[in-house]
Amino acid sequence: MLQELYISNLALIDKARVQFGDGLNILTGETGAGKTVIVGAVNLLLGSRADTSLIRRGSGKAEVQGLFSIPPGLKVMDEKISDLIEDEDQLIVRRILSSDGKNKCYVNDRMVTLGTLSDITRHLIDLHGQHEHQSLFKISSHIDFLDKYGGEELLGLRRQFQEKSRALRNLRQELSHLKLAERELLAKKDLLEFQINEIEKAALAPGEDIEIAKERDILRNAEKIYAALANSNSLLTENAEITPATELIAQAVDELRAISNLDQDLALMADRLNGLLIEIEDCAANLRDYSLRLDFPSGRLQEVEDRLALLSLLKKKYGSTIEEILTYKDGASRELLLCDTSSERIEKLGADIQEAEKELLEIAVSQSDRRKEVARKFAEEVRRELADLDMPSASFEVSFSREQDDDGLFVGREKVKLLLYGIDKVEFMVSANKGEPAMPLVKIASGGEISRVMLALKIVLADADEVPTLIFDEVDAGIGGKTATAVGQKMSILSRRHQVMAVTHLPQIASFADKHFSVAKREVANRTITEVRELLSQDRIGEVARLLSGALSEVSLKHAGELVEEARKSKYELIDEKTN
Repeated sequence: MLQELYISNLALIDKARVQFGDGLNILTGETGAGKTVIVGAVNLLLGSRADTSLIRRGSGKAEVQGLFSIPPGLKVMDEKISDLIEDEDQLIVRRILSSDGKNKCYVNDRMVTLGTLSDITRHLIDLHGQHEHQSLFKISSHIDFLDKYGGEELLGLRRQFQEKSRALRNLRQELSHLKLAERELLAKKDLLEFQINEIEKAALAPGEDIEIAKERDILRNAEKIYAALANSNSLLTENAEITPATELIAQAVDELRAISNLDQDLALMADRLNGLLIEIEDCAANLRDYSLRLDFPSGRLQEVEDRLALLSLLKKKYGSTIEEILTYKDGASRELLLCDTSSERIEKLGADIQEAEKELLEIAVSQSDRRKEVARKFAEEVRRELADLDMPSASFEVSFSREQDDDGLFVGREKVKLLLYGIDKVEFMVSANKGEPAMPLVKIASGGEISRVMLALKIVLADADEVPTLIFDEVDAGIGGKTATAVGQKMSILSRRHQVMAVTHLPQIASFADKHFSVAKREVANRTITEVRELLSQDRIGEVARLLSGALSEVSLKHAGELVEEARKSKYELIDEKTN
């Protein structure tokens, strides 16, 4: 609810701070005193267009600030907005108008866009009159109000419809994706089969490319290898032209051992050379064995070259290594399998979709039938309320329509579009005068009629409407006497479930106030300013008396006192009656 409204340098208001309360808050004052400025200030908090001409003459900027308390459980904001809220119970909203056009909006002292400001406050206030902030003027909200009015039965059907609709949508999306994938796979099937066959035919083994490349290097250098082995062996052990290394080292060992008795170090050197001799003889034996193992069959080099060329070709097509080529083949095999199994899945999905459509249609039709039953009762209640509000000839209807859609469901012979909450499009229709056809609620022209229709709707929807604060401007236009008393009674009842604010010039309505504020002009230092003050006790009686007769007299004061007392008794009787 709106706890406090602060206004600075707006029109004739220099500074004003109004602390509103629970229940019914009434603002009264002479014509032109500035009551519309108060409403306009609230309108600025709701995100209405800012007019720099509203800035008080001689000031560079105007400011409007609202302190809101947020009722527990109220779904005020989406995720991006909730980050702005530091205190779950309170919210401070500011709008600053500058003469240079650089206007600013703040939520809890954080600058926000005008759109964000509007997104927040539209959940907190409904302002009814000749303005565009009424949630009931949003046609898309009518079905929400009707379902909430219908209670848990309709809300339960609504949840079921959403769940089944979501399931059907998922099945349809899967089928669409699968059909698209199937077409793509079928187009690739021949290619996949060729690729798999090509890789399988190659009979690849991980790492074979490295081994074959090594074998190719050996085959390409066979003569060089043979010559090097022969020369090495000759130098080490067998050579007709020179003394081989083994004989020379053996001679050195014999020479050293012949004198080893002279010096122990010489004996050690002889042993080391003898060990070297053994190692060389072993190396020579290994070289001979290697030579014997060498086998260079005719045509083997060409086989190796061809194999490496094949591996190189496969690498260019499917991967840089044999492992990657084999991985590609596995993926292609899975895709090929999908080609063979997708038709079965498509057939199964088709059956599932038919069953889901059948279940959803049953829920949608049941929901629609129940909505129409609820709508008749709802319309009757609204008509009764309108009659009490001096609109006895007014008619109110709930219009139902459906939209055709090729992707919808067959209801009878037509394919009906699946909407967010069912197959129904719901709109409230009103005729204020007898003999006139009911028109969409948004086309009602009279501010007073709009406010009374809204008041009637709000009373009927009191339990369903989550907006905590309702403001009525021009609710008393064109009424008086008993009707004015009825309007006051209705607003008093409504204020038990919502914070209600109303601007009025009728004493019958003002007498029902839980908090009464006077808006008046006075001159200060040769300038006119508007002041807002709360009226208590006798001051309140005096204001009701002024509304009654335009002047204070013993008779008007007595009448005003009686009116306030009657309203006090009446509103509690009506509350008890409504409760029972």
